[in-house]
Amino acid sequence: MKYLITGAAGFVGTNLTKRLLDMGEEVVAVDSLSRAGSERNAAYLKGVFPRIRFFRREIEDVPALIYTEQPDQVFHFAAQVAVTSSMENPVRDFRINAEGTFNVAKAAYDIDVPVIYTSTNKVYGNNVNLLPILEERTRYDFATDIKRNGITETFSIDADHHTPYGVSKLVGEFYVREFGGIANRCSCMYGPHQFGIADQGWLSHFATNRIKGRTIVIYGNGKQVRDVIHVSDVIDLLVKQSAVLAREGRASLGGQVYNVGGGYSNTISLLELCERWDIRPSFSEWRAGDQKVFYCDITKAKKAYDWSPRVSLGEGLAELYRWTELSMDETKKIGQTFGSSRAAAIAD
Repeated sequence: MKYLITGAAGFVGTNLTKRLLDMGEEVVAVDSLSRAGSERNAAYLKGVFPRIRFFRREIEDVPALIYTEQPDQVFHFAAQVAVTSSMENPVRDFRINAEGTFNVAKAAYDIDVPVIYTSTNKVYGNNVNLLPILEERTRYDFATDIKRNGITETFSIDADHHTPYGVSKLVGEFYVREFGGIANRCSCMYGPHQFGIADQGWLSHFATNRIKGRTIVIYGNGKQVRDVIHVSDVIDLLVKQSAVLAREGRASLGGQVYNVGGGYSNTISLLELCERWDIRPSFSEWRAGDQKVFYCDITKAKKAYDWSPRVSLGEGLAELYRWTELSMDETKKIGQTFGSSRAAAIAD
């Protein structure tokens, strides 16, 4: 099959591009290379896979490429990903995440191919913070019957207090689903080829600053809890979704939305990560839109695709830390160390 991947040099895009090329598929990789680390990921992909077809394009130019290339499926990962950036420049955030996603989804619809889209748990907005919570020594947790189960896809997404980022991603999600695609509401993803910042990829951000000996700032008290998921588990699900779409068509799955996270067994708070990695953070004021507790119920995706996260929290964090060390100190070893890891899991 022929796949077009936007944001192909981003974190998820790099890992999916590698998986599909390892499987022998054809990939049209598209990225603006505007994010930190994306040029390194692009160089990695071109070095390991000389046959890759890579296009440097802004989001506004992607629809023309879809019409020209005529892919069988589109994976849409290109996005503005930081909450703070969306508040500083909400117009650009809208242009990329809402309008840009509409144009990608419409172009794919015009040539009758499905889109698989990465959305975010931020679409649930501040409603998550209205739920009763418990405060424990190192973390918060839900205090109602969703404790240990998590937020389902039917949880309210009332249109207020989402931050501009949450709104723009939700708008993009609606358009993808309206045009027969699949939206995945992703929790905190982590793993190789991630170059995290304070607003996105916080596990990677903590690892980088720990290794460099920099002070790590926690906004709030550090008891915020998230369910985290290793990128290889996300890629497993994306490949399974792609296979089912190829076999059954959009009529069976088009318009569906799935929570994609580690679930309760893979939850961790900021304080707990600091304890694990012997980090002594400093603290600052809470940030607008920060959810004190978020972990999702992934039952729907499990049942639909016979899928579950396989990488344990301990294993995944240890790998992330090793990869981050290598990415800073011995770049040439990255491909040798991780280039053949984690064989593809493909749905029959």
